[in-house]
Amino acid sequence: MQTHVGQFQTRPLLVEDEMTLPIQINGKRRDEILVSKNISKDELEVLVLKNKAVLKALGGATPKKLIVVPGRIVNVVI
Repeated sequence: MQTHVGQFQTRPLLVEDEMTLPIQINGKRRDEILVSKNISKDELEVLVLKNKAVLKALGGATPKKLIVVPGRIVNVVI
């Protein structure tokens, strides 16, 4: 008895074009945001500053620093 072995595709069948990034406020994880993988740093900063958790923590103030590590994390320093 002979068994037929087919060729397997080596490329991925599904390619994700979105990613979930955690948002930290003063080093503590407070929320996460779903964004496109090809979002620019400036667009990401705008979205994060409009986030409910960030707005609540800021209380109308401006952040001292906004640290964006593309594809990994966003940290808001108050």
